Amino acid sequence: MFDSPTKNRIAEAFKTLLKEKPYSSIKVKNIVDLAGVSSMTFYRSFSDKDEMVENICFEDLMLFTKIYGSNAELRSITVCMLNTIKSNSGFYGALFKDEDSMDSFMRALSRVSYEATGTKGSATTLSNCKEILQEWANENFATSVDDVYTKWIAEMPLRAVLNEKELAAAIKSFEKRTLEEFKKQTKK
Repeated sequence: MFDSPTKNRIAEAFKTLLKEKPYSSIKVKNIVDLAGVSSMTFYRSFSDKDEMVENICFEDLMLFTKIYGSNAELRSITVCMLNTIKSNSGFYGALFKDEDSMDSFMRALSRVSYEATGTKGSATTLSNCKEILQEWANENFATSVDDVYTKWIAEMPLRAVLNEKELAAAIKSFEKRTLEEFKKQTKK
């Protein structure tokens, strides 16, 4: 996870505590006591509990760079991140049930987006993603990764998926549809 053994000890202590009690009940003192480090050591590593969670999630989600490199395809990246979440379902399930920890996760996801694409993602894209992930956690991650990926992509705004030229062509095609074509499409 982290390059620092101390940060890893702190993260593991937090993960252990999260199995025992909700995020909002975990205090930095609980984490440092279990990790066997001082509060000063914790605060040298992280500014607070939320930043710690953001960094844990960021490190987990960036796993795709070790597997696929820095120029991976969107599907590979997203499926890798979803598999990471699903294989750590106890941890992420607990995080996604608490708004504060979910916000930390979303900041991590935004950082991943920025690292990978140079943009943090639109508020709409992030909001849709948050909703999809919370739904998935509420069903104990029963839906397959491929189905969650499909839903995630289907909920993305066109501007997040298409470049300007592709978007213009799609709009032009849409505008030329007849009412009969719309009726046929809705019957499918």
